[in-house]
Amino acid sequence: MEREDLEAMAERGDYSALVEAMADPQPFIRLHASEILASLGERVVPLLIDALDHHHPEVRKGAARALGEIGSREALMPLIIKLDKDIPSVGQFIVEALAKIGDSSVVPILCRCTRHHSLPIRYSAVRSLGNLGDRRAVPFLIDNLSDTANIVRLRAVESLARIGEPSLWSPISELLSDESAGVRAAAARALGNMGNPRAVDALIGLLGSDVETDLLEAARALGKLKSRRALAHLKAAREREGREKVIQALDEAIRRIESDVQA
Repeated sequence: MEREDLEAMAERGDYSALVEAMADPQPFIRLHASEILASLGERVVPLLIDALDHHHPEVRKGAARALGEIGSREALMPLIIKLDKDIPSVGQFIVEALAKIGDSSVVPILCRCTRHHSLPIRYSAVRSLGNLGDRRAVPFLIDNLSDTANIVRLRAVESLARIGEPSLWSPISELLSDESAGVRAAAARALGNMGNPRAVDALIGLLGSDVETDLLEAARALGKLKSRRALAHLKAAREREGREKVIQALDEAIRRIESDVQA
């Protein structure tokens, strides 16, 4: 099957064939079929809701994806009902669809999903809650800062930073000592973007690392925070550093702080 075949189905109104095409062996065909159905809008919502019960999991995934893109509130309850009944690989798409529809009633459901046994569902729920920005998610996202999966901890940091509660600097700063360099980097970026000067000491501690991303993100965050207290530590790190990229980040942070002092 080719993309042109899918477009011909849409032109002649053969929407049921497009639903079946979401089970195609080729991933790009499955995705394009779902995208075409989503572009058709409300007229195909009943068909897509029916497709949530299709025997093929790829069709159910594609139907959930399309319903999320359409954003129809009519699909909310069918998606919620299917969430606990389907396999986790499909459940991940349902979680993302619920978040894209964006109704505030789904927030408690997504919060519950942050504690799901399935990693894909936890990951999708944590990321989606950050996009929604609802403060009800905060305690659940804080719990996910200690998730066993690095990627979930990383997304929890990013989602908390999007919500923007100033007091969250404390639990996020604890992630600067995480075992994962990616999580440490995300925590440093979040602290810099949140703008809370109480995070300065924790970020200064990260300047003692030998890991390049630690130094890069700590320097960038401290430069954003413009704390005079960080100047001596940034200069000390600059003296012992030999990597050009890190030197540039340290120099930029020093420049930003010194120019703020002089202003």
